[in-house]
Amino acid sequence: MSGARVQVEDGLVIVEGELSFATAPALATPPWPQSGEPVTVDLAGVRRADSAGLALLLEWARAARRQGRPIRFVHTPEQLKSLARVTGVNAILTLD
Repeated sequence: MSGARVQVEDGLVIVEGELSFATAPALATPPWPQSGEPVTVDLAGVRRADSAGLALLLEWARAARRQGRPIRFVHTPEQLKSLARVTGVNAILTLD
């Protein structure tokens, strides 16, 4: 089982590793401070993701909206983009 790591550097949320059923539950609490700044999540370091990883991104997007903060996901792996398209949530998430 691979792990996942999330760190915040200079206002950027950096995600590395695997976003899966095994790792996503531990990451459910949004990792950013509760300030009014926009949230940018860099997914370049994500090696693998499944539907639980996609659900995690949806939860983070919901949390950001509740805080009145814009959120965007950058360097999104194709695997996550494909899952978002197939499930129809690509209209909800801002994935580049």
